[in-house]
Amino acid sequence: MRTLAELPLRQALPWPVLLDYLRPRLIPLMEDIADGAYRRRVGEDWLQVAPARDGTVLCIASAHRMAASGLPERAMRLFAVEEDPAPALRQLARDPVLKPLVKRMPGLRPPGCWDPFELCLRTIIGQQVSVAAAGTLMRRLIERCGELTPQALLDADLAQMGMPGRRVETLRVLARAAQDGLRLDGPWQEVEAGLAALPGFGPWTRGYLAIRLGRQPDAFPHTDLGLVRSAGAENPAALLLQAEAWRPHRGLAACLLWAM
Repeated sequence: MRTLAELPLRQALPWPVLLDYLRPRLIPLMEDIADGAYRRRVGEDWLQVAPARDGTVLCIASAHRMAASGLPERAMRLFAVEEDPAPALRQLARDPVLKPLVKRMPGLRPPGCWDPFELCLRTIIGQQVSVAAAGTLMRRLIERCGELTPQALLDADLAQMGMPGRRVETLRVLARAAQDGLRLDGPWQEVEAGLAALPGFGPWTRGYLAIRLGRQPDAFPHTDLGLVRSAGAENPAALLLQAEAWRPHRGLAACLLWAM
């Protein structure tokens, strides 16, 4: 493997835990996890990202020579290498529900994304279905589109994919908005305002994207049933009340609960 770049980590990542979290949420045919490394297709080649033995840097490597332009920035965004979650984790460790999770997952921070448009598509498809079902639907989408770009999605036949027609239309509306100038990598307040104006981007969807795309530390999609169950809450309202103790780091608390 040829090393393309090395990214210093402000704090070591709980790499196996992070890979376990990402594995069922990968973009099929575009992302993979193998031999302890995250793998991403770039054109016809694959690159891999994994920490060095001492855990102080993430190494980006490829079996083939390829231009590294833009790739380190994408990996930095996905793995949040410049963030230091230690102060937030220390606060969350005072909570009896979160304390064992912080102990098990030191250094965890919310993952970002390789590509904002892809993450938005994956989040829409994940609405009201299991993580496994969302992965199956993403595979079908890529098989129909070839690549996950706004134009490819608008050109594709998305009928009979196993999704409600309204959700398919949300995918198309997002693609048209992206083509018309909606920037998904801009300031979160502007991105959220643009998404809120589109059908299909309700509070849960925007809350999830606020954590991974917007990097909003206190975002918290409290209606997520996985969070309700993991926190041992009776219902979303009870979870929202319980999460008051986790402010202003509820986004990280959510990731700890999802990762368990």
